[in-house]
Amino acid sequence: MPLKLKFTLIVLSISAIAACTQKSVIRDQKENLKSSETIQELMLSLIAPTSDGIWDSANRSGIVEQQPQTNEEWAAVRQQAVTLLDAAERLSEGGRRVAVKDSKFEIPGIKKSPEEIQQLIDAKPEIYFRYAQQLQATAEETLAAIDAKNATALLEIGGRVDDTCEQCHKTFWYPNQFESKQ
Repeated sequence: MPLKLKFTLIVLSISAIAACTQKSVIRDQKENLKSSETIQELMLSLIAPTSDGIWDSANRSGIVEQQPQTNEEWAAVRQQAVTLLDAAERLSEGGRRVAVKDSKFEIPGIKKSPEEIQQLIDAKPEIYFRYAQQLQATAEETLAAIDAKNATALLEIGGRVDDTCEQCHKTFWYPNQFESKQ
């Protein structure tokens, strides 16, 4: 084999290895960035606004004329449902912290610290995971209702999204809210 051909093959091999290594590093950085989001960040930036947007689109005082009508309105609601599904999938990944260290919740009704909530989740990860999976399943149902342009189903599923969120919150965020004050 001529020397020039050997040299070319060596250069190509090194380039291929370097490219694979570079892609692996970039992928690892993206995965680490995604997993560093806290539950609180996902809730505030993605889950609450998108679930509210979906609910509001189907629950505008029960007036059908104000529910999504045009392709553009359905597309906007669909984008919110896709975002909700993505956030629910992230919650299902596990290993996510409740909040950044030493943060506080300024949400009415939440008296537990993020550390206390983290302990509750760590003690019952299977229950937390089940709620995350339920949210994911209802987000998928939401997408199906939107694709069928079925505002009635969207309203019903929106209620189940809300129920799933509320059950998780009652279990982990404010489990003792109904305790008597002594």
